[in-house]
Amino acid sequence: MRRRTLTKQSAATDAQILRLHSAMADKLLAEPERLAQVLNTLEQRYQTGLLRHSGYIHWFSILDCINQPELFKSALLDNGERMNKLRRRTVLVGILTEDERQAILMENL
Repeated sequence: MRRRTLTKQSAATDAQILRLHSAMADKLLAEPERLAQVLNTLEQRYQTGLLRHSGYIHWFSILDCINQPELFKSALLDNGERMNKLRRRTVLVGILTEDERQAILMENL
């Protein structure tokens, strides 16, 4: 596997995406009825070829442990290269409102 060279910009982007996913995880745990929407997005991306089988399995295994909040958050917020790459094309779309997203992005400015 080729390792991605991290520039300051890509590291900053990964950090922003991580903060967004932390908020999305909290919201999903607080509102588990949103999981159906996420699973639908996952299936759609896989069926249309936008997501490889390995990515599909990875996301599915993370979502499957939502009833174990610590494990769910640990897997979703893993700082490894694989998870950074998956979060950049997240299936957790539509969880945060635009206002929530903007507030999170503005926090560290």
